[in-house]
Amino acid sequence: MPTVLITYDISTDTTRARAAATIQTWGDRIQRSVFVCTLDANDLHDLTKQLRQLVNPRTDSIHIVPLCGTCWNGITTIGQATVQPDTLYWAVP
Repeated sequence: MPTVLITYDISTDTTRARAAATIQTWGDRIQRSVFVCTLDANDLHDLTKQLRQLVNPRTDSIHIVPLCGTCWNGITTIGQATVQPDTLYWAVP
């Protein structure tokens, strides 16, 4: 599943809180207005649709940036920043 970086700049507190809560149900917050989500195409479409309905396109902005595997593996962190490794699961029939 693809990984995306989602950032926002939203002018009103209520809308900002709703957007953050919405995104956080799909991924992990790494900064106040920056999230990392691993989503399939349908989930990304649903999340994008929900966010479009929340924001005011005249005053707010949201960026959804796809991260390829090579980009994700090349992330550099400094200080207390960390990159959470993907959690692998075993499925036993």
